[in-house]
Parts: sequence; structure tokens; C-alpha cells
Amino acid sequence: MNDIYLVKKGIYATIAYAFIMSITAVAAKQVQTQIAVPVLVFWQSLFCLVILFPQMWGKWQRRPLHVIKAHFLRSLGGFVGFLFYYWALNHIPLVEASLLRSCAPLCVPFVVLIMHRVMIPKARWLPLLIGFIGVALVINPTPGHFNPWHIVGFLSAVGLAFSMVTTRMLSSHVSGQETMFVYFAFSALMSLPLAFGQGESLALPSDTWIWVLLVSATLYVGMYLYTLAYTYAPASVVSPVSYIGIVFAGFWGWVIWGHVPDWLAISGTVLIFLSILISARLNRK
Repeated sequence: MNDIYLVKKGIYATIAYAFIMSITAVAAKQVQTQIAVPVLVFWQSLFCLVILFPQMWGKWQRRPLHVIKAHFLRSLGGFVGFLFYYWALNHIPLVEASLLRSCAPLCVPFVVLIMHRVMIPKARWLPLLIGFIGVALVINPTPGHFNPWHIVGFLSAVGLAFSMVTTRMLSSHVSGQETMFVYFAFSALMSLPLAFGQGESLALPSDTWIWVLLVSATLYVGMYLYTLAYTYAPASVVSPVSYIGIVFAGFWGWVIWGHVPDWLAISGTVLIFLSILISARLNRK
């Protein structure tokens, strides 16, 4: 297969991933009117563990300490990312929560700086500045419009950025299935004290099962497609294309909840996309 064919497959996988994950967000926002966020995180994690368990049977190996640390950081980042994203979904429009979570690439250089002491190149500062101006427009931190849940939505991007960096670290040592299995096991365990601390039961009302199964199944398929996309195409292609997910989120938000982004949110979206596009071009060079 030539490179162009593989890149096309990567683009198709990215678009499919973005669409599937928009359905995950819709189902999560819908079911969270009846169950708490930690309960949803527990069940989606357990569902994915059941699927992954046969794939990991007999494949476990003893891992060195640095791999265990990377597993922990990746799992913690992913857990925080989803937890904060779901919390934000309860309080702000779907398209804004999805957009803020998609800002993870803007946070990656700072995560690399913290974890590896690698300074941010001067050429990166312009796209980062453009991107964070876009974030500020979406959050709109003025006295009459400020909503702290926008900050929670952006913190989900920080968690996702940590998981992206550590997933890259793990990729040369362990399989993708192992990374996902450890992450989902960690998420299931960490969600338990949060659920019980809120006085919540893990028992699901009968009319929520279909929504929880939809969240879990689409999440697993979405993660599979995400991995597939990065297998076929470089990050410089996948990252900008994945922003089509914002269009899907905007469509669902408009059709189901009647949310129409204002001009500030639209302007912020354009600036964030522009910053990712510039960063992607820098990566190619």
C-alpha cells in the first residue's frame, strides 16, 4: 500500500471516530439526567474491561517501574479527562464542552515541558497564543457571562493531554490493548469512592441501561478507530481532521437541545482550529 492510500484510510478512520464519539457525548449527556457521572464512568469502564479481558488473556508480562509509572499517569489523565468532560456536559452546551476537550493538543507542549523538561520551541508560541485566545472567547470570562463549568471543560483537555503524552511513551513498550485495559481498570476503581462518597448506588434504573450500553459501546469503538487513525496517518493529519467532531457536536446540540453557538464561540472555534492547523504544518516540517 502506498502512503497516500494509508493517509486516506487514516482520514476516514478519524472522521468515523469523531462521529462515533459525538454519539458517545449525546448519550452521556442524556443519561446523566438520571445517574451520577462517577456511576456512568464505572459502568462504561467495566463494559470495556469485559471486552478487553479475552484479548489480554495470557499476555501479561512483568513491567519495569518506568512503564508502571507511565501506566499510572496515562490512566489518571484519562480518568480526569473523562470525569471533567462529563461534568461539563451537564452544565454547558454539548458543542462547547466538546470544543474545550478538543483543546488537548494546545496543552501537550506544556505537559511535555512539565514531564520531560523539554522547552517549547519559539515557532510554537504563535499557534499556542492563537489557540488560547480562541479558548478565552469560548469561555467568555466576563462578569455577566462567566460560567465556571467552562473551566472544568478545559481541565478535561489538560487530562486528555497527559493521557496523549503518556500513551505515546507507552506505545514502544506495551500493546494498545494493555494500555486501554489498565486505564479502564483504573477508572472503574477510582470511580467507586466518588460514587459512594456522593451517596450514589451503582444499581442502574431499568430505563438507563440502553443509554449506558450505548455510551460504553461507542466509547470502545471510538477508541479503536482513534488508534487505527494514528496507525494509518501521522498526527499532523489526524489532529486537524478530528475537529470535524465539533461540527457533529454542534449538529446534535442544535437538533436535540436547541443550542446555537453565539458569535464568540464560533470565533473561538475558528481560532482554535487555525492554531491546530498551524501546529500540524510545523510538525510536517
